[in-house]
Amino acid sequence: MTSHGTRIALATAVLIALALPKRVECSYPGDSCGHAGKGRTICTSYEIEPFGFYLIELVAHRDVGFAYQTGDDCH
Repeated sequence: MTSHGTRIALATAVLIALALPKRVECSYPGDSCGHAGKGRTICTSYEIEPFGFYLIELVAHRDVGFAYQTGDDCH
């Protein structure tokens, strides 16, 4: 493989890795959340977002506002 082909393959691999889904409890890494559900259950919100956005939120300590899916996980 040529040097140019190697760079293209590396860039493609990095983009795919940054798009992989990552489950994040609460809105962003390090955030605390939780609320009462029905009865005696405790619910925690979660987001499934791209790994690249997770890294941005980890550095910025705030929610970027993009997620593949959001919901509540109740125990």
